[in-house]
Amino acid sequence: MKLIVTSSEDNASMNIRARLLEREIWTETGSFDNHPVLKKDDFRMVQVDRIHLEEDLVDERAATAIGEPVDVVIFASRHRSEKKIPTLTVHPIGNYSSADFGGKPGTLCPTAPNLMTSAMRNLVRNAKELQWDVSFETTHHGPLVNSPTFYIEIGSYEELWDRKDAAEAIAKSILEIKDEGEPVVICVGGGHYAPRFTEVALKRRVAIGHMAANYALEALSSEMILQMSAKSSGAKEVYFHRKGMPKPAYRELRERFASCGIAEIRSEDLGLR
Repeated sequence: MKLIVTSSEDNASMNIRARLLEREIWTETGSFDNHPVLKKDDFRMVQVDRIHLEEDLVDERAATAIGEPVDVVIFASRHRSEKKIPTLTVHPIGNYSSADFGGKPGTLCPTAPNLMTSAMRNLVRNAKELQWDVSFETTHHGPLVNSPTFYIEIGSYEELWDRKDAAEAIAKSILEIKDEGEPVVICVGGGHYAPRFTEVALKRRVAIGHMAANYALEALSSEMILQMSAKSSGAKEVYFHRKGMPKPAYRELRERFASCGIAEIRSEDLGLR
């Protein structure tokens, strides 16, 4: 099942939930965390009463309560940024080093590269009239889950979390996700909002797994690189934002990835969409 997790402590999350309920007919199928489990095709939607960051192993708890295995967890959430730019974001989760916002230190969660990339592409299409930014974010924060997962978010400040049109774009994008079976790469370099990785995913036949921004480069030991690969569907190729990262770091990491059996790939090596 595709598990959508919404939180009563998150205005944007409940806004997205309301739009999902408006779009489709959902049926009740049991309960979880004292709220009904809602079913639509292979989607199951649950509600929790804590912020998502605190919901470690919500995938396993939901699977037990519902009696079905979880294929992917989709956290419908708010996004906060000091720059207050209207933005819709999609990203994998986990911590390259410390766990300042949930999860476990030095631990990444499995990604859902094809479904997450599909969600981002859907958002670009469905949010055109909003004229907001739409992008990936690089891997960050919790909670800790063992199933493939990604966040999809309304940002970047409180007044926007209640925007119905933004939530509608996200709801439609979630329901339209599909696995296109594209080759998976992990991505390294550049800024937190991953403009280059977003551009590549929109133009090329590729699915994006874990992403590490420049601020996380020092944490990319061989062990962490192997974890990035294992938790990105076993990806054996890495895409570097070469112009967006220090040259010495690029050269060093290229060799380190290669020693881990992960080869560099460039955009021209990927088929056009």
